Amino acid sequence: MNSSAVRGRLSAFLACAALLAPGLDHSALAQDAATPTATATASSPPPSSPPPSSPPAVLPKKPAAPKPVIIPYDQQHYQVSIALGVDPEAGVPDRDVRRMVDQLRNLVDSRIGVWWRSDVRQAPAGDPLSRAMLATRTAESWNVALEPTAIEKKFALTLDRDGTAFRLSGVEWDRASQSVTMIQQRTTYDRRLLPALAADVVFELFRPLVSIEKVVDNRVELRIRGGEYLPPDVSLTPYAVGDHVTTFLRHLGKNRELKRLQVVPWTMVRVEMIERGYIEGTILSTFKAPFAGKSRRVEMLGLKIQPTFTETKLRVIPRGKPQAPMAGYRVEVLDRLETKDDKVTDRLTLRTDRNGLIVLPADPAQPIRYVTVYSGTAPLAFAPIYPGQVSQLVLEAPDDAPRLNVEAETELLESELVDLVARREVIMARARGACKKANWDLVKDLEKQVDGLPTLVQFLARIEALKNPAVIVAQKNKDRAQESRIIRMCKAITDLATQHLDPLKIKEFHTEMDDEQKAK
Repeated sequence: MNSSAVRGRLSAFLACAALLAPGLDHSALAQDAATPTATATASSPPPSSPPPSSPPAVLPKKPAAPKPVIIPYDQQHYQVSIALGVDPEAGVPDRDVRRMVDQLRNLVDSRIGVWWRSDVRQAPAGDPLSRAMLATRTAESWNVALEPTAIEKKFALTLDRDGTAFRLSGVEWDRASQSVTMIQQRTTYDRRLLPALAADVVFELFRPLVSIEKVVDNRVELRIRGGEYLPPDVSLTPYAVGDHVTTFLRHLGKNRELKRLQVVPWTMVRVEMIERGYIEGTILSTFKAPFAGKSRRVEMLGLKIQPTFTETKLRVIPRGKPQAPMAGYRVEVLDRLETKDDKVTDRLTLRTDRNGLIVLPADPAQPIRYVTVYSGTAPLAFAPIYPGQVSQLVLEAPDDAPRLNVEAETELLESELVDLVARREVIMARARGACKKANWDLVKDLEKQVDGLPTLVQFLARIEALKNPAVIVAQKNKDRAQESRIIRMCKAITDLATQHLDPLKIKEFHTEMDDEQKAK
């Protein structure tokens, strides 16, 4: 009997014994009995088809980063800090200072509402405590001190004495424009009025921000920062029709950090329509297109213009030459822009003084002045100005010296041309008179005098020698208007010389004299 048959019988015997034996684990015995069969099966050759492969492992996906929530500009709050510094010599006890700060906080919150998220407190160490200290702080020092913070508007108030009166002074620092206002102040003899006066100073200093959203030709659409949060105090509504906005650009880096701040010169926006946080306005600018297309890394913003002074001094200088003021130049001041259909006859004509200055008084009824600087009849510079916004402005006009030199020289050439033509006509008339008397010696002498007069070629050479250097200077200064005026003046004198110094006229004169001599 072979070994496989013996193993089969042994397995059957063990299975029967397991069924007959009480208290034994039948499943375990059955498993042991089945093991030889499994072993035999494992020793048999494998099937021709391979076993199915297991599915590849799937790695869990990383959760997507949440997108940042973008709050519309007209729904963004201001992070505001209001600090009140008290001069120790003002004679105000600390208890009264704390009470004043609490009252100021309540006044600000009740009047401005949720538009501001303000923090009102007594001035920390390092902040000004008097008007004198406030006047010494520059925009740069405020930028350094406040840049690491999240503050967007900082109102620094001081309380000191002006004689026997209490004096409240303050400035506003704005993060977006990195600028500081001029000092505003109020005085009173009643200490009880100080919190209310401090709130008035804060709100008069406040310059609401706008974002320039769309520009089409000279029309612009803007959004007011937090304009959807109307303040409970109606007098604090940020903008009204007729207000004006000064503009600036913020150039940002990859991480939205400020790389460069650029003020748009001689440009402002006049508000013409308001609907809650939305504004439509008109651009008033020296330039045809002061705003480039909107970019992700360029913010176009603006601040409301708050007039502070009673007048503005305008100083006119040549471009790039601040030490050489343009004295004695004619300046025309208009209350509105002149168009072909609307000629402005009521205009103010001024002359710059020896320092190149003119004075423009502020007028709330006519806040904007349109100023044009002339050199003779040629306009040099144009700018819209808001008198009272600042105490002094500097307007750079093109250096008109090359054009003035050409104008003076062409006038001399023109007078020489007139004299030359008159002399030539007199000599020719004398020659014709000598022909009638058959005085041929005199005729020949007069013909030599005509030939000795300056010719057209010589005259044109002088014009070219005058024009070329002036054109080169204008091109170097990138002043196309001046270049075109120089070329135009030189062309006018060239045409005049070509007309009156035509060589054909000299040739015809000699032919006439020869014919007269042959006829006699």
